[in-house]
Amino acid sequence: MAKTQVRKDAVTAVQEVPLPLSHAAAFWGIAGLLFFSPFFRGLFFPPEQERALIVAALAFWLVYFGRWIRYRIRFFEHPLDFWVFGLPVVYLISSFVAVNKGLAVNEIVKTSLCFMVFWAVSRLVTGEEFVRRTLSIIWASGVLVALAGLATATGIIFIRDGFLGGRFYSTFQYPNALANYLLCVLVLGAYLWLHALGRGSLTLKNLWPSRPAWFDRLDPVAYLFAAGNFLLATVFWGAKSNGGILTLLVIAPLLFLGLPKSKRRPLFLHALQVGVPGLFVALVFIRSALAQKFDLAWLWAFAGLLTVVGLQVLWDLVLREKLGGRVKIPLWVPAGAGGVLAAGVAVALAVRPGLWQKLLAVIHFRNAVERLYFYRDALEMIAARPVLGWGGGGWQEAYRAFQHYLYNSTQVHGYYFQVGVETGIIGLLVVAGIWFLFLRTAHRLYHGCPEEDPRRLLVWVLTVAALSVGIHSAVDFNLSLSALALVLFAIFGMVLGLALPKEEKIEKKEKKRRKVNRPLPAGPLAAVTAVAVVLVAGGFCLAVAGNRALAADLALRTGDIRRAADCLEVARTLNPFEAEYDAVLGRIRLAQGNTEAGVKAVEAAVAKSRYSAVRCAELASAYQAAGKHDAAVDRARKAVSLAPFQIQWYENLSRVAFASGYMELNAKNTEQARRFFEQAVAVPKAIMDRMATVTPRERQLWVVAPLMEPTPAAEISAGGACYFLGRFTEAEKMLDGALKEIEREGVSDQEKQMYAEACLWRALLVKKQGDTALSQQYLEKGKGAVPEIEGWYEFAAELPVLK
Repeated sequence: MAKTQVRKDAVTAVQEVPLPLSHAAAFWGIAGLLFFSPFFRGLFFPPEQERALIVAALAFWLVYFGRWIRYRIRFFEHPLDFWVFGLPVVYLISSFVAVNKGLAVNEIVKTSLCFMVFWAVSRLVTGEEFVRRTLSIIWASGVLVALAGLATATGIIFIRDGFLGGRFYSTFQYPNALANYLLCVLVLGAYLWLHALGRGSLTLKNLWPSRPAWFDRLDPVAYLFAAGNFLLATVFWGAKSNGGILTLLVIAPLLFLGLPKSKRRPLFLHALQVGVPGLFVALVFIRSALAQKFDLAWLWAFAGLLTVVGLQVLWDLVLREKLGGRVKIPLWVPAGAGGVLAAGVAVALAVRPGLWQKLLAVIHFRNAVERLYFYRDALEMIAARPVLGWGGGGWQEAYRAFQHYLYNSTQVHGYYFQVGVETGIIGLLVVAGIWFLFLRTAHRLYHGCPEEDPRRLLVWVLTVAALSVGIHSAVDFNLSLSALALVLFAIFGMVLGLALPKEEKIEKKEKKRRKVNRPLPAGPLAAVTAVAVVLVAGGFCLAVAGNRALAADLALRTGDIRRAADCLEVARTLNPFEAEYDAVLGRIRLAQGNTEAGVKAVEAAVAKSRYSAVRCAELASAYQAAGKHDAAVDRARKAVSLAPFQIQWYENLSRVAFASGYMELNAKNTEQARRFFEQAVAVPKAIMDRMATVTPRERQLWVVAPLMEPTPAAEISAGGACYFLGRFTEAEKMLDGALKEIEREGVSDQEKQMYAEACLWRALLVKKQGDTALSQQYLEKGKGAVPEIEGWYEFAAELPVLK
């Protein structure tokens, strides 16, 4: 009975309208994006996104052109169209207030890419078979991503950061995003496996007429999907993503809940078929790979594949008939099993308390706690700019100004928090609207079909697959990798495509229009063409600018400064939003002695990247080179305020303030010199005051660098300033502490300049105190590090000490 039902479902077909040539070309463009995007670092970085934008824009135009020539002029046909279109629009609007123009442009590119894929896919859908074809392309790409993870772990191929710390990163180079992608693809693969069941070996009817009867009970295509799903499950487990596992625990019951009753048992057995061997193989494969036993690792992988294939044979020849009737499992059985498991865990933790710490380490508990601090800082940023946010890339640009302790994270690790930071409440409403309309559309499609209708199953699987991405992205930055975002928006497009009126239903109306020779309106096509041209041209310009910047970097490495400057001039012309081009060009102009051009270039970089401590520090150096000491110290102080837990900006402030005071003193501007020296002296205390705001819990989470304290660099500048201010006792304490710290592990090459400077001020100090012999000893120490110190000493000794 069950077998008959499966066959009935399998042969149910939906009549499709043949795609015109433009749609066929667009389909292969979109298919190429969905298939290849995971292999370009997950489309996380702008250069890959810019090239993908060109392909998507061309496919987008081809789809609309094909519809336009068939009198299907309307662009927005469903509310979901408006809301998905609203995502790039709100990023475009927020770019006008963005704190980093270059990052804002990158986000416009990314969201535009997602919209075009969504719109093109939704209009390409002609029926369920088209959707299954698209899902097969996504599934095949996912299987290759999984194989790439296994291959890079065993040294067959090289992927930078493809396998680290006993975790699969594969082509995504980030294990959590990889796990989320594979989980989504695994849900789609389970559907494809279900759909393949019941086809039997009918495809061999003409090739092997005398085949045995039992062979017709096999499902050859299902074996392919079973093997691929096993690989997906193996690498999913091997990514060791807590977020991925938690998402699985949420969506697995949800998936079973919405399935037709006839599909629940096969899918449950398939989950065991690929999930259990996949978990076991993942553990032993990684252990063997870490031990450099690559042959053994692959032996386990092939053994897992044989197990999965054997279980598929068992299903086809035995279990399908045996489990044809309904087997009811009382509700108390899974509940009781869960209770027994929880009790066992509780007893184990009670008997061996040390297991608790091991468990916390395994589940990366510290990382989970740290993300709560990310979210707190993100909420503060949203509160500071609630309407339009900080613009695309706003978190990456400005989060250090809001963090309460030092951590490094250019992503919020929560997509919805990141959208809130970048586009404010308006952006959050747009994202909420997209999800609401998608779920409402899916709900109507699902409940508009009979329980055993293949379309109902397809819609439910697409909905759960989308939810797997949306749920996991709430606690991670998975959607920052456009390869995964494109899959999500393609799923949105497939569901919308199934909901839109089919072309055959309006064919009669179109024929009537053609009979009266109604002209095609040129306005809509011109508007869509203009958008496509802007996107293609924009993507091309951004890509070429990136290439020119790479050429400039290569020229700098080879010492060809003139060529580097020429390349950067081209790059900043093609992409006038990227601050890095202006900053590097500014450094080149300053090195060439063109101070005015250098200052202007660095000022332009700061204007495009207003919350970057790096840019402010560079501008401070440029101002100092131009003799603008007040502006230099002001920019150095601004850098500290923008990243108050990075010690290098305090060191930079002390150095800039001291150097400004030194130059003003040499120019006999004693009052200005005194003011700058006092600012340099205040830096060590500013460091301690800032650290006083860090709580004990935050100190425990502070692991990316040593806790902040006055460094030798800051103390040397402060000590030199104290010397010129006549505060000899303070100067002696600071300089001796700095020298002791440097000498503790030997003076490195990087520390020689700093060490010589400390010896210089110490020599001058003891000379003022009347100890000429000790002064000479310090001077000899400094000369051992930097021979030129003797000339510095003679010059500095002529400068007055302020009283």
